[in-house]
Amino acid sequence: MNRKIFSLIAAVSVMIPSVAAVAQTAPASRAATRAVGPTVAASAVGIRAPAADRSNAKAAAAADTHLGAGQNVALMVVGGAAIVVGAIIGGTGGVLLAVAGAVVGLYGLYNFVQ
Repeated sequence: MNRKIFSLIAAVSVMIPSVAAVAQTAPASRAATRAVGPTVAASAVGIRAPAADRSNAKAAAAADTHLGAGQNVALMVVGGAAIVVGAIIGGTGGVLLAVAGAVVGLYGLYNFVQ
């Protein structure tokens, strides 16, 4: 008879933590009503700046007087690199590459000066 009582006490003691776990998951059902799955906000990759910083960045970009100079500088750098590579290659291909690089670099310089 003592074995039956010990078995009953052991079974009840095993069931008590599982009943407590079920009781704790009841508030989680309210959280399940939120949207689940991919969202537009989650589609951004990397580190996102706070909204206040983004509004300041837009104002600073609008106040920039050299807006668009980056592309012109890039054209000048690529043109200069093409001239150097064309000089290293030599021959007809190198000359054509150097001339094309000069044209690209001068186009970037022209836009930069404007």
